[in-house]
Amino acid sequence: MAGILKIFYIAIIYVSLFLVVIEDERECVTDADCQKKYPGPYEHLLKCVSGYCVGVTGF
Repeated sequence: MAGILKIFYIAIIYVSLFLVVIEDERECVTDADCQKKYPGPYEHLLKCVSGYCVGVTGF
């Protein structure tokens, strides 16, 4: 029983570390990166802000 719990806790630790590494990656460096990543009719409304693609409205 203790061995099963130990394996379960180790799995939780590895999954949480994996999620932290994935979240740390930046989506973009320039506005062109956002336009390549999310192509479509509204790609001119995407801007790179602090490393993340953000939709910008002109209203």
